[in-house]
Amino acid sequence: MDIHLDPFTAELLSGPPIPVALLGRDAETADIDDYLRAINALPPLRPADHYSEAALEEPVPSLLQDSAVPVSGSTGSNNSATRPLSDYDADIDINLRKLENNVEEPPLPHYLKTVQGDRVSPSMRANLVIWMDGFTRYYGLAPGTLHRAVSYVDRVLSERTLPPTHMQYELHLLAATAVFTAAKYEEQATIYKVNAAKIARDCGFSSSKEVIDMEYKMLAALRYELSGPTAYTFVDHFTRYSKGDRDLEVQTLAHQLAEQSLVEYRCLQFMPSAVAASAVFLARLILGPMASQVRKWNREFTELTGYKPTDLILCIEYLYIMNPDPRFAILSAFLQDKQELEI
Repeated sequence: MDIHLDPFTAELLSGPPIPVALLGRDAETADIDDYLRAINALPPLRPADHYSEAALEEPVPSLLQDSAVPVSGSTGSNNSATRPLSDYDADIDINLRKLENNVEEPPLPHYLKTVQGDRVSPSMRANLVIWMDGFTRYYGLAPGTLHRAVSYVDRVLSERTLPPTHMQYELHLLAATAVFTAAKYEEQATIYKVNAAKIARDCGFSSSKEVIDMEYKMLAALRYELSGPTAYTFVDHFTRYSKGDRDLEVQTLAHQLAEQSLVEYRCLQFMPSAVAASAVFLARLILGPMASQVRKWNREFTELTGYKPTDLILCIEYLYIMNPDPRFAILSAFLQDKQELEI
């Protein structure tokens, strides 16, 4: 006899089995976390005495809303001399690229139209990302949490249509849950900062059970795949040799630009490594605008990132258009004359 299951049930059953102990009763957040660690979706816990209870950090200004970070007048040592990749670095790079390409269901670049039927607009998505950014900063969550959480939301919405009723409520419930789950992946001390009950109270959801239930639905849509490098991961990777003042400024500005890309729906068409490489290139161009410096640095850039600047021209242009900082004015000449971007 053929049994026809609704899509959510079929997808849930196709994933790792839910432990018997969790069936037939309300699941607690700790149960979900233990289960995810058992199937290697979350990193294992460190010893109990590793952490002291973390105090709630003061909210900090959002990088998504502020202008670019000020550049100091320091001419500190520039450690961007060409550094051939060691075998160890090459292995790390290969592994990151493999993980980047192994995401089972990456977000669809046009899902707002093809899956959500234009009921969610790019501006609604942008406002949601800004709201998620405020959420991560209010709770003082780990760097990289926002990138991972936005990826979860985009992947889920590429798979599952939002209900027509209470759509805004469901969208914010998904976003808050995505931040919570991403934070647990990025930093185990998250459990001292936020939990399902706090999220329900602070975000105005009816109960912690709503958050927990949404986490189960989200995990099913993600097929329990919570890992995979983000643009934040790749910015850190591409700037791993940052030592001097100017290099650290490049890293800081590149992280800001990569974070701003999360708001731009059109950036979904680019791989995380391409977004990160574009952010690093643009940050470098802003802080070292002389054409001779750019051409010299491009040789190292290609070896380090695997991209030629001309491969990234569209992503670089999106980041340029998004940012009102007057120091970006130098880029227009490079966008008009692509030969300057060649090695």
